Amino acid sequence: MAYLYAFAKEFLTLTWMVLPYFLGGAAFGAALDVFVKPEFALKHLGGGWGSMAKAALLGMVMPGCSCATMPMAEGLRRKGADLGTVTSFLLASPLVSPQTLVLTYAVLGWKFTLARALAAFLGAILIGVLFLWLERRPGFLDIPAGAPAKKCCSGCGCGSGEEAEAPRKFWPVFIDILKELGKYFVLGMAIASLLTVLLPAGFIMRYIGASGPLAYLAATLAGVPLYVCEGEEIPLTLSLMKLGLGPGPAFAFLLGSVGTCIPTMIMSQKLIGRRGVLVYAAFWLAFALAAGLIFGLA
Repeated sequence: MAYLYAFAKEFLTLTWMVLPYFLGGAAFGAALDVFVKPEFALKHLGGGWGSMAKAALLGMVMPGCSCATMPMAEGLRRKGADLGTVTSFLLASPLVSPQTLVLTYAVLGWKFTLARALAAFLGAILIGVLFLWLERRPGFLDIPAGAPAKKCCSGCGCGSGEEAEAPRKFWPVFIDILKELGKYFVLGMAIASLLTVLLPAGFIMRYIGASGPLAYLAATLAGVPLYVCEGEEIPLTLSLMKLGLGPGPAFAFLLGSVGTCIPTMIMSQKLIGRRGVLVYAAFWLAFALAAGLIFGLA
């Protein structure tokens, strides 16, 4: 009974603290979804360095996880955008959205929020440059000749083409965002509360260290294969910090855990090829680790 009481208290305290920010972020995301039309953005993203920067910013402001933005990535490719532009968009999209920035600020503070936004933009530019270079090496990327299939992962809020073309209104979209993200919000809070209650306060510091090499490596390797949907990674990061994990490894976990959505990796094969997916995954691993190290030194 003592554990159950502690869990309920931790869960309610954390949820009460974050809930207003979650609702505010969902409202901002719904407004962007309704008033910012994908067609307006797509026509400005043809290719080149400027296009990669625009694609990174677009991925950061469009609500929804990376699975939800796959149809837009396909649209970019069909309109003649180079792979640098497409991969810049794909990387920035799961890293940052209006909802996750608001939640990150509410739970982890402004330093994590600013670092997350900067990492998304700079990381998107870097991977865009890498794939632009690879695309210009004939025969390296085994990109299929057929068009990418329009698929979606469950629970990400992405719909069919017919749904996307229908007129959208604020309140229905706001409710849809709450329905889709609410379950992940509650699950993230529950897991974070459970970890805080069940594991002793010095658990991580005792076994892997707060900010040593092992802590960075363990946090990155734990985050990269972990599948979380939008916002769930934030309370998990907070719980790891409560258990003794340092800010640098925690930031590496935060970035790594949102970048490797397995359904997105599968769909991306049709867009960037199998070799491209391996390069993309390897970049995520190195990117999350490097970003964590830089954040830990700041």
